[in-house]
This record gives sequence, structure tokens and C-alpha cells, in this order.
Amino acid sequence: MKKTQMTRREKDLISRLSRILGYSEYIHANLTTVARTCGNANCRCIREGKKHVSMYLTTIKKDGERKAIYIPKNLEEETRAMAERYFKIKETLEEISDINLKRLLDKKDAK
Repeated sequence: MKKTQMTRREKDLISRLSRILGYSEYIHANLTTVARTCGNANCRCIREGKKHVSMYLTTIKKDGERKAIYIPKNLEEETRAMAERYFKIKETLEEISDINLKRLLDKKDAK
């Protein structure tokens, strides 16, 4: 479809999608925070009840199993941004798809 035939909303969505894709760093995964004890009797997690908090990246199923990958503290913010970008891409594509489906159904009903 030519840009001249698109609504303002469609142009905005495609522009947003283009900007997000321009980052080229996105991951289809969820982030999970885990609080646990380490098992060391002298550690604060057991003595004081202050559990160790770690972030894991849970990827989609590959070869029938999910992968949980430990993310070090210094990469948590970057990893979170990459996962959020993926979901923004997905959300934007869904909205564009809804617009296109409505347009197709309108054409179908007009015939």
C-alpha cells in the first residue's frame, strides 16, 4: 500500500516500528527475578533472611525446552530494555495487523 493511502495512525505506527527496529537489539524473552538462599550457613541469606536476588532471562521454547539464562547485575538494565523493545515491536505489529484486517473486511463487505 502506498503511504498516500494510509491513515495518519498507520503512518505513525510504521514510523514507530522503524525507530524500534533501528536499535537492532531486542530479545524474545521474559525476565524473571528469583530470590533464594545459597545454603552457606554463615551467609546473611540464612542468618538475616536477606535472600540473594538474581535476574534470569527465560527464552522461548527451543527444541522442546525453555532456557533460563542468568543475567549479571551489570547487564540487567540493558537486558530489560532489549526485552521491552521486542514486546513494543510485537504490540505495534498487532495494531498494524488489526488495521489491515479491518480494511480487508471492509473491502469484503463492500463487494
